[in-house]
Amino acid sequence: MTSIFLTGASGYVGGQLLHELTQAHPEYTIATLVRDANAAETIAKAYPRVRTVVGDLDDSALVEQEASQALVVLSYLIQISGASLLPVKDLSSPSFKPGEPSSEVWDDLDGVSSILDLIRSHDSRVVDNYILKIAKETPSIKTALVLPPIIYGKGQGPVKQRSVQIPALSKVAIERGHAVRAGRGLAAWTNVHVADLARLFTILAGKGAKGSEDEKVWGEKGIYLPGVDELTWADISDRVAKAAKDQGLIDTLEVEELYKPEVDTALPAGSVFFGSNARSKPRRATEALGWTPKETGLDEEIPRAVAEEAEAQK
Repeated sequence: MTSIFLTGASGYVGGQLLHELTQAHPEYTIATLVRDANAAETIAKAYPRVRTVVGDLDDSALVEQEASQALVVLSYLIQISGASLLPVKDLSSPSFKPGEPSSEVWDDLDGVSSILDLIRSHDSRVVDNYILKIAKETPSIKTALVLPPIIYGKGQGPVKQRSVQIPALSKVAIERGHAVRAGRGLAAWTNVHVADLARLFTILAGKGAKGSEDEKVWGEKGIYLPGVDELTWADISDRVAKAAKDQGLIDTLEVEELYKPEVDTALPAGSVFFGSNARSKPRRATEALGWTPKETGLDEEIPRAVAEEAEAQK
């Protein structure tokens, strides 16, 4: 019987992953680590066959005990990181200016060595470096590192169903009466629907459960930049403005340019998540795993996210 140990099930991505795993593999035995007792109760009610363990990642003895009982560990040895890795060189530069374009595009198949070099040159990427260390020193443990870009879409998890970036832009637009962007908005990120991202994790879990030894899937080469499309933040903010105006929430299509320090107070980590570049060629998931995105694009998601944010503010 396949046993899964999952962390983050009370979160946006982890909750979607729990939903996807239980739908795609009802035969799996799943245990999930949850920090909050109330969230654990909510998860237990929604998924009575899932065993909830109340604790956090700082409880090393508990994590070690649960991980040792699992065939597949998700969010740890199949690790979700973040595409904020990709602009880390620019962000650390004194000349960094939010909202400026970049010609650099990261390829997770032919260019994986460049991504490895980037991770290893930044000690601050502690978990990423730890995963790579395991991959190199203990190849019998199959690891994968997933670096998602903009994640959008309404989640189906039991606790948190709201993403970050598009709702944040929608919230500010409604509150200010006009949309905003970081600087000129020429920075661009790849994007992926949360359900498609969860399917990728589920495919990886299935490969792990079957004992796959494919070098293209695991280890130091097992780095994934999942994505579907690329948009500049100017494009996204323009679409937020149009959706909000079409819904009668604001009266103008004006988009205000925000710079430091205001961009970092108006938007969560505004310089990083709305003003940097995380452009990628997401090839590995498709070519090595057969992963095919199925959900609606970000352009179709924006009007729904704007309407949901307006409802939340009532």
